Amino acid sequence: MKNEIVLVTGSGGFNGRVVLEMLKEKGYKVRATDLEVGERTASRDYYDSLGVEFIPSDLTKPETLPAVLKGVKCIMHTASLFDYSATLEANNVINVDGGRNLLEACVAAGVDKIILWGTIGVYGVQEIFPVTEKNPPNPGNAYEISKYEQEKLFLGYAAEGKIKVAVMRPAPVYGPRNRYGFINIVKLATAAPAIPVPEKLEVRLPSIHVKDVARAGIFLFEAPDEKTNGEVFTLIDDSCIRVSDFLYLIAGLLGRPTMPIKISLDRNILISIGHLAAKISAAGAIHLTHKRPILEDATVGYLQYDYIFSNQKLKDIGFKFAYPDVRVGLIEMTDWIKEENYEPLKLF
Repeated sequence: MKNEIVLVTGSGGFNGRVVLEMLKEKGYKVRATDLEVGERTASRDYYDSLGVEFIPSDLTKPETLPAVLKGVKCIMHTASLFDYSATLEANNVINVDGGRNLLEACVAAGVDKIILWGTIGVYGVQEIFPVTEKNPPNPGNAYEISKYEQEKLFLGYAAEGKIKVAVMRPAPVYGPRNRYGFINIVKLATAAPAIPVPEKLEVRLPSIHVKDVARAGIFLFEAPDEKTNGEVFTLIDDSCIRVSDFLYLIAGLLGRPTMPIKISLDRNILISIGHLAAKISAAGAIHLTHKRPILEDATVGYLQYDYIFSNQKLKDIGFKFAYPDVRVGLIEMTDWIKEENYEPLKLF
């Protein structure tokens, strides 16, 4: 198996780099693909340092895919548009239309299996807990809707016997080199001179270490097809840490003071304030920096509900988490933040 090529799409991204490096460490013959080297992708020197073949491609340009897929056994499909500020149309162009281009090219090239990086966000608001893979998806924002459509597309090809597919639904992914997503929560928390801790906001924060996501992807590739093909798996650690505990943890790891907020405000009022702040942040980002805002409406939405998920299905087929507790995994991430000399947050 290790003599056959494993392709990593989105190889210059947060998840892509980690699974690429892990596959290489395990002795696999690996090929990397991403957009041509640019602001959000890795340099050629990075791939050269790993001894990995890099072939640029673009999911929206089908003609770029055949050369990338030649001789490929399995694909770790981490590439997607992950941008909560993007429209549904923009998300679908890459995640759904680009995904269809990839699938068609895979069928033509004889690729055996795809491990799809999805998102836990497809569950949306739920009423039955703990949330398992049996809960019907209820995506809310444009990114979640697009990723659910992508899931259905890939699983449809698997159901038709065209290619084997396993779908992972990771919780918010954290770890060193995180530049968007989970890191924004940390940035927001550390924006003020003291970290505000709303002790009455009893909401849980789902999480998964990036190395466990990569390990799970490789595990599903190596596992028997009868246990993985056409299946979806929720990826979340065992922490279920409450937001208040998370903020105290971040403060301790980064050596920052805290400011406990003990007053009890109605959750709906807090969320309304959060949505207003997100709109202000978005307006500032658009008009001043032309970059994505740090505080996005989707982030506020995730803090609106208490999420309890089960990871039992993945455990039942033999996967063991290396980072079951975010309290341990965050040490690596905060050490990296300190090494990077991360600048204090600017809201836009």
